Amino acid sequence: MIATSFLGVLTGALLWLDRVYLFQLMLSRPIIMGPLSAFIMGDVKIGILIGASMELLWLYAPPVGSYLPNDESFCTAAAIPVAFIAGSSIDHTAAAGLSIILCLPVSLAGRSLDMHIRTLNEGLLSMSGEILEKDVKSAVIKASGRAFVLALLVLSACVIVIGILASLIIPFLGDVVLNSLSCMPFFCVVIGLAAIVSREMPRKIHTGMFVLGMAIILLLTWIL
Repeated sequence: MIATSFLGVLTGALLWLDRVYLFQLMLSRPIIMGPLSAFIMGDVKIGILIGASMELLWLYAPPVGSYLPNDESFCTAAAIPVAFIAGSSIDHTAAAGLSIILCLPVSLAGRSLDMHIRTLNEGLLSMSGEILEKDVKSAVIKASGRAFVLALLVLSACVIVIGILASLIIPFLGDVVLNSLSCMPFFCVVIGLAAIVSREMPRKIHTGMFVLGMAIILLLTWIL
């Protein structure tokens, strides 16, 4: 399990670079990153559940101009290994739901890391003299390598802490809670679709939609 989790972290850190620092092939999108990381770890189902959930949760938080939203890619990179850790004790669908809930704060860590790396990269090229092609190549290599190492360290720390936390709380979760966690990926899809529908609605309607959504969630939890 340790080796598999580290492989997931390594893959997640590499794919995260696609967000800003390398490739730019949309590999860092949760809907792509999730299944890819999970496939390498041995269970695509978890990756699809988490990837689709994260993609829709952040559907209307694009990085526009200087605005940096919370990092859904980094959150996904942490959620996949954590789900595998939790999946050793509970059903994989419930493990995916628990991982999504526990890893949401990691999106803040990813955003802070991204801002920190951007600040560090500002001094890679001297603007006082002529900038040669070899200087640019050297700066790109240094920036990419530094981003990967920092992402790997921070992501590893997040997965270790949250993985231990998940292992500690799982024995105290009852069947009702586990059933609710199994529905969590579906709820995330509903929340994402609701965000699309409610985007142009008056704010007063949001309260009614929230109440309706909670009622549906409670009903589904009771049925399941």
